[in-house]
Amino acid sequence: MNFSYRELALLLATVTFMLSFVMKFLIYDVKLTYIGRDIIMFFVVYLIAKNLFFMIDKLIINYRKIM
Repeated sequence: MNFSYRELALLLATVTFMLSFVMKFLIYDVKLTYIGRDIIMFFVVYLIAKNLFFMIDKLIINYRKIM
């Protein structure tokens, strides 16, 4: 796997943000507060995914050391 855990987290957060924004745009419900919520959601998803992928990466590295 060529992606690092930071890139995977950024990809997941970006896809989530874009899907949320496009859905709001398609149903004509675009408001400034909703865009602000989407930006906050982007950072929350990014930080959670980065930490989760980091833990999974360390788990796999330790598993390889054991084997």
